[in-house]
Amino acid sequence: MDDVFATRLKELRLCRHLTLKNVGDAVNCSMKTISNLENNRKLPSLILAMSLAHFFEVSLDYFFGRSDIKTNAFYYSKIQENYITYKKTTSKSENTPRVALEMTTGIFAARIKALRLARRLTQQNVSDEVGWHMKTISNLEKKHSVPSLGVVLAFADFFTVSVDYLVGWTDYNPDMVDHDESTSNPGSSPGEGRKELIELVKNLHGDNIDKALSYIAFLRYDQQRKDKT
Repeated sequence: MDDVFATRLKELRLCRHLTLKNVGDAVNCSMKTISNLENNRKLPSLILAMSLAHFFEVSLDYFFGRSDIKTNAFYYSKIQENYITYKKTTSKSENTPRVALEMTTGIFAARIKALRLARRLTQQNVSDEVGWHMKTISNLEKKHSVPSLGVVLAFADFFTVSVDYLVGWTDYNPDMVDHDESTSNPGSSPGEGRKELIELVKNLHGDNIDKALSYIAFLRYDQQRKDKT
């Protein structure tokens, strides 16, 4: 995964004909930091990764090899909207200012707790699965611990959700949507239905897009729950 990030960062920079300094200046960090990232000498902090993803207009999941789709048109407008606050509070160093860090920590804490409860898991259950002490899980859910990039990636894999969802860049979790048309109701026309749905969503703006997609995700979750009973 580390190699994927380094490779994609360099590819994105070269595709835009940018220098290391150009990118460093854009995300308020040193040219040496960008060089170290591209040469896989280090991983970025969570907020630096978010800064780079926003600058190159790609999803965090693309950056870390969890998706081959650079961005999702359905929710990128939300990413843009939410990132404004982060950008306003970003200093000229790689370290994240306290305000932005608290925002990310709060959103992450709320979402991992909601995901855990939705699956009827205890903190001990999660602890046993991911191999961390239960107190670590508790501290993350209570916002007592700041999530590192590695922690966010680990939880995204554990709950099979997007990284963008966990950090609050989108209220829509694309991983919850079933893209396999073979599982659809045989009596329906999934291809036509989805085309119509896409057209309807295209006519929505701003928060309405997220509301629609969040509801679709809920319907999918509810359907999966009922199928198991």
